[in-house]
Amino acid sequence: MNVSYRKIIKKSMKIGIIILLSLFMIEIGCDSFAKQVTLRVWKFGSPSFERDYMKSRNKVFEERNPDIRIEWVYQVWGTKRKKVLSAFAAGNLPDVLLIDGQSIPEFATMGIIIPLDEINPELVKSWKPRFVPEIWNLGVWKDKVYAMSTYVDMAPMMVYNTKMFVEAGIVDENGKAKPPLTWEEILRVAKKLHSPPKHFGVIIAATTGTNDVNIFEGVAYANGGRWLDEKEENIVINGPGTVDALDFWVKLSKYAEPGLVETNFRQAAQLFFQAKGSMYLCMSWAPILEAQFEIPEGFEYKLTAAPKRKKPSGRFPRASSIMTPTTAFMVTSTSKFKKQTMKYVDFWAQYEQQKGWDGSVIMGRIPAMKVSFESESFRRYYPDLADLYKLGKLFEGSLSMPAFPGITEAEDKLGLAIQEALLKIKSPQQALDDLQKAVQKIYNEARKR
Repeated sequence: MNVSYRKIIKKSMKIGIIILLSLFMIEIGCDSFAKQVTLRVWKFGSPSFERDYMKSRNKVFEERNPDIRIEWVYQVWGTKRKKVLSAFAAGNLPDVLLIDGQSIPEFATMGIIIPLDEINPELVKSWKPRFVPEIWNLGVWKDKVYAMSTYVDMAPMMVYNTKMFVEAGIVDENGKAKPPLTWEEILRVAKKLHSPPKHFGVIIAATTGTNDVNIFEGVAYANGGRWLDEKEENIVINGPGTVDALDFWVKLSKYAEPGLVETNFRQAAQLFFQAKGSMYLCMSWAPILEAQFEIPEGFEYKLTAAPKRKKPSGRFPRASSIMTPTTAFMVTSTSKFKKQTMKYVDFWAQYEQQKGWDGSVIMGRIPAMKVSFESESFRRYYPDLADLYKLGKLFEGSLSMPAFPGITEAEDKLGLAIQEALLKIKSPQQALDDLQKAVQKIYNEARKR
């Protein structure tokens, strides 16, 4: 045989052996031949210690899944929807979004996120029994599961300075601080405790930021107000329930800090925790902000439901609270690693990770899993909430925070309408009438997408 032919045959045999070995290694899943996948994850909001907890658990995930690396990027909460919308337009979305549940209808309509139960229906089905039904349903839209949540935030809530209350004689029969229960009561208490510049009767956050708007929405929904009518066709934000809530906001602002339209939820919390205000209308996350500020010695406070109008003036049933998950796991439509993303979401759907929100690691959140409410940690840190959950009343009458296509623009404009009323540029009725017309156009256009 010609020498050149022998060389060709030998070379061909080597190539064949290499190909066969490669196929064999791939078939048996040899780690040395496996390609590591990087999942891009955007986390919006949360204080640093909560993010640190999540990053520590991400390391555990990577140790258990060496073929997956997590590229974790923190994003500012106030930019959340605009950031996602611009990234979608630029074709630069991450694989996973950790964001609020209110965004689901808008993102789903635009094709930004996809249903988890279309990627892996059996896996998603296995998660559902672990979660409180009212919280699980916040991730469902049009009968599809778009998000898995770790906790929810609720509004409207109120923190009040118990020491100030006692010193002012605002106490119950046992001499303990007695929080106001109605609009009329809180106006009287705010007036009595208003002592500027030492401290103010009440703290109100009134920027156009989402959290500030959500707090007001909670007040309005508790008064029978709503964004949409029963058929979800018309914007009815200018109904009596919301108009009266905004009028109440205006009256209460008389005893609030100056410059409240420039005071966001975090700045408002700082004023309260530094004893610059007697009360702060907030959300259930207030305790999680406490650790970020220097609190005066002997400072004492309590968290309770915000006061409500004695009789709702809106046409809809009173909502005891509105709530949304603010770390909801969603998978984007552009992700090329759907299998790996579901493995990642499944990791966070386990109690091993979720137990951090039962009060043992992170304070100020309402956990999503049933077992969290039955844990010793939760009962130790939230005895009142544990009792309410056991009685079946913690989520009774609660609704999802407003969520519909166009909600981003709608809430931006509501924030401006609130400011117009607070600054006496327009009456509450006129501000909301103008808002209704503007948002109806936005909503009509959003539904056509």
